[in-house]
Amino acid sequence: MNLKHLFELQAKLDKRIYKEHPPKEGEDRLAEKILALQVELGELANELPEVFKFWSNKKNNYEKALEELVDCLHFILSIGLELDFTDIDVWKVKEATTINQFIECFGTIYNMHFQKRVNGEVTIEMYEHLFACFIGLGEMLGFTWDQVKQAYLNKNNINHQRQESGY
Repeated sequence: MNLKHLFELQAKLDKRIYKEHPPKEGEDRLAEKILALQVELGELANELPEVFKFWSNKKNNYEKALEELVDCLHFILSIGLELDFTDIDVWKVKEATTINQFIECFGTIYNMHFQKRVNGEVTIEMYEHLFACFIGLGEMLGFTWDQVKQAYLNKNNINHQRQESGY
């Protein structure tokens, strides 16, 4: 899996966003991106009520789930750029259940933030583990990498259009 092109596209989008929305004094963009990733991961889970909403009869919405998965990918790539982790080894982590996979993703995201706060740095291994959890989650949800990549390309174009319109 070659991520070079996706990192390049994300870098262009991030540069544009930074130009339109420059960081404020004392702002921690990495922390904001980590929180945004957690929110998007939660939105992804919310599109999959059959996974965890034992109290509901709602059905999974895989079309919207793919959109949320791609929103996660935007922030994962942006975090990699922020940390200068673009030359990474990619593998996948797959837990026994989709619920555990979500929890592993959330835990990995939290651990990255915690390590940044406590030790002042995030290791590339932590970032690679996050990517591995994400890849595994996508597969567990039935999405191929080609589907995710194409959806990312489509959403990246939308994100540029949003910046043009003052989003």
